[in-house]
Amino acid sequence: MAVKRYLQHLFIVSGWLPLMAQAQLPDWGDYPALPKLSQGTAVDDKYSFLESLSDPQVRTWMRRQTDFTNTVLARISGRKAMLKRLKLLQGTEYGSTTLIEVRGMQFFVLSAADGRQRLMMRNAATSAERLLYLADVGQSISFFSASPDASVVGLGIVKTDMAGTQRPVLRLVKTSDASVLKDNLTGNANDIKDLGWKSDSSAVYYRKSPVRQNADKGAIWQHTLGSKPETDVAVIGPGVSKSRKFSTGDVVMLKSNASSGYMLAEVQHGSARDRSLYVIRQEQLKAAASPWIRLASPSDKIRSAWLSGDQLFVLSTKKSTSGAILRLDLKTPQLNAAKEVLPASSDELLDMAVARNGLYVHAAENGYSKLMRVSLGAENVGKNEELSLPQQGRISQLNADPENDGALFVLEAANAAPLSYRAFAGGQVKNVEVFRSPQIGFHRISSRNLSISRPGSNKPLAVTLLYPQGMDLDGKHPCLLTLETGTGLAKLARFDALRLAWLEQDAVMAIIYLPADEQKKRATSDGVDELLLAADYLVTEAYTSPGKLVAQESGAGKQLIAQAVSRRPELFAAVQSAGVMSEFLSDKSKKAYLKSKTIGEVYPYLNLKDGTNYPATLLSARFAVGEAPVWMSSKFTARLQAANANKSRPALFRTDFANGWKLDPLAELADNWSFLLWQTGQKGFAIRP
Repeated sequence: MAVKRYLQHLFIVSGWLPLMAQAQLPDWGDYPALPKLSQGTAVDDKYSFLESLSDPQVRTWMRRQTDFTNTVLARISGRKAMLKRLKLLQGTEYGSTTLIEVRGMQFFVLSAADGRQRLMMRNAATSAERLLYLADVGQSISFFSASPDASVVGLGIVKTDMAGTQRPVLRLVKTSDASVLKDNLTGNANDIKDLGWKSDSSAVYYRKSPVRQNADKGAIWQHTLGSKPETDVAVIGPGVSKSRKFSTGDVVMLKSNASSGYMLAEVQHGSARDRSLYVIRQEQLKAAASPWIRLASPSDKIRSAWLSGDQLFVLSTKKSTSGAILRLDLKTPQLNAAKEVLPASSDELLDMAVARNGLYVHAAENGYSKLMRVSLGAENVGKNEELSLPQQGRISQLNADPENDGALFVLEAANAAPLSYRAFAGGQVKNVEVFRSPQIGFHRISSRNLSISRPGSNKPLAVTLLYPQGMDLDGKHPCLLTLETGTGLAKLARFDALRLAWLEQDAVMAIIYLPADEQKKRATSDGVDELLLAADYLVTEAYTSPGKLVAQESGAGKQLIAQAVSRRPELFAAVQSAGVMSEFLSDKSKKAYLKSKTIGEVYPYLNLKDGTNYPATLLSARFAVGEAPVWMSSKFTARLQAANANKSRPALFRTDFANGWKLDPLAELADNWSFLLWQTGQKGFAIRP
């Protein structure tokens, strides 16, 4: 009996031993082993050998990490359904096209059911619509521009040939009968996005291909409607006049309107926001000999300008970065004599349109748009009023006709697709229904705008919360924290239909808005201070909890997520990034670190510590994309895999280096969101056996 009991005991113990070993492994498996190489020479960096991308063993390890990550992600239940929903949302048509109004006629582009694009004209008074141009299969309408009297519309047509090369052409269409004029304008620049017009609509101005490839952006040429293209003449730009030189990257744009006898040349210098300005009376415009007057150089800090009769209105940031509106009399064209009609304030001025009853100015405050009307009357000049908008969001387009009252604009929000509105002379704002909001589910999404105080700053941090209607914001739902940054419109609340795929999972989304100029002042922080401030606030106010809070960074080669993980790992359940800038790029910087440990706060790889509970991480680094080399993400992941005391939180890495993974943006987004939902324990997202 004793022997029998002993054998039973031995059987049970021996049977449990492998099960105990297996229980120590998480349900998603074990990481591929590191190559058995000399693992670094510096005491502070034993993973430096992973920087040797030419080493076959390092390449093999990266490939195995990529395969392992792809296998884990493919096992997450809910991922296929997520991808299917994203594909459906991506194909949703909503009003994001350009919308302009000239002489009471509105012009915009719609896509037909077969994918073909249509240029439409709509009568603002009667709402009657008419088709002006139907693009062929395989063609797209890259831009359009109406003449000052609305009799002709110029549009860019792009067609991709068998070799994948895009061949842009210009078409001129009569609005009276939708006929295409025989004017065949060829040789135009590939990146042309707009046309200029003579004020009487008799001629069009377009940019031709550069004379020297990769040396200049091309000159502006005048084409008289009905004439032969070989009679076209260059009027301004590279190579036109020896007295007016233009640099590589300069792009010239001509502006005019029916109310003015002047032509304005606005010069964009590469990616710089400050413009140069030239002006001329239209009857003096005579090819290369045209006597253009230079009004402003980049040092004058002019962001944009608008003509109205004999006056020019400019947005200047010379005295304040937020901008002011100045008025200049073109009869005596001296910028230093311009008068201020809208002084600088805490609002950032972004755009303006000149109407008969005043200026309509688009300003930004704490991440959202404001629309103001500034009086130009002799008695009330400079007096402004803020118009009441239907919702807090982003004005993506604004235009007006100098000969009519009011303005037309497009407004969108984080949870509302773009819709068109008219601001009437009396101050009322109404939806003119050029675009119709798609019923894809955002009508069931609520939003809440938060304003978080920032230490040492008089500008609060703007955060938008999106969540399903009726949801209790009690910290029990997954919350995705993202940061939007940029300049001008890029930093304002925008609509993205794909967000619905996340929100439909009974989840919350928190979007931070941060001006890009604030990041430049302290470039190394990359917005991490704001991310951590918002995360702390959301947890403290019980909008979320550390077990449900996740963060995402879409920009490649950034520091945001890596710094957040190394500085405050306890705040997050999981994070995802498109590659990280996690350490130094030079030996000189590394040596500086050995003398001053505080530099580790800037380069988070050095801040990772053994035995710390880190959140789950998913790094997807593409070779030669972003400022950070791909080995930074691999080293950061390897260090996390070894240092993380919480073995239930995976550190996953994949790359397209060595052909291990091919980019599919929607599939990648489905992977990322499924991974984050899995790590919050959300129902429907778990690892399958």
